[in-house]
Amino acid sequence: MALLSICLGGYADIVVTATYTDKEGTEQTAEKEIQDVSAPLRVHFTTNALDLYEGASLEWRIRHQSSGPRVTRYDQELDYTFTEAGINLVTLRVMQEGEAVDSTSFSVTISESCLEMPNAFSPNGDEHNDIYRPKQSSLKSIVEFHAYIFNRHGQKLFDWTDPTKGWDGTYRGNPVKDGVYFVYVKARGADGIEYNIRRDVNLIRNFNIVTNSNNE
Repeated sequence: MALLSICLGGYADIVVTATYTDKEGTEQTAEKEIQDVSAPLRVHFTTNALDLYEGASLEWRIRHQSSGPRVTRYDQELDYTFTEAGINLVTLRVMQEGEAVDSTSFSVTISESCLEMPNAFSPNGDEHNDIYRPKQSSLKSIVEFHAYIFNRHGQKLFDWTDPTKGWDGTYRGNPVKDGVYFVYVKARGADGIEYNIRRDVNLIRNFNIVTNSNNE
């Protein structure tokens, strides 16, 4: 999760905290901006502004670089999921009698999408390449995803909708035979790109990673 704190000067000493979890499940910390993160990105915004002057209120605004304000809320906290690639500006304003008397802004930049499917995996329990799934090193900003695994007879063996998950090489709890299978993926990126991926998948259980050793 990432922690973002910004102080407003002038009207009040306000701290805004933005918390999110990145695709590795790692807690991150940033100030003023969050850059090149993958969508969908759910962020929880909070503030310590509990004792504003009488008649004052808080206003949250979120807008994308290509459009006007998409969200305007007057709550103490805000939950928002960013699903579109590009720069998003988040503004917190102190409002009094319908006018903004102070404000602060920061940006959240969502990366362009990327989706690649491997052509082989080895579900042999060695904790290396045991699950068939998108290449996690290149996976970015996929907001819709559905993948299907078929055998050579066209029978569906498995399907899943979370791009961080995948197929373990079984059908109804039993391991399938080594061989060539087929994957079909239909997905959409935060930048609007549509993915339709069809390819063979080689299932090879007797493959093991070999480490070099000096046994002479």
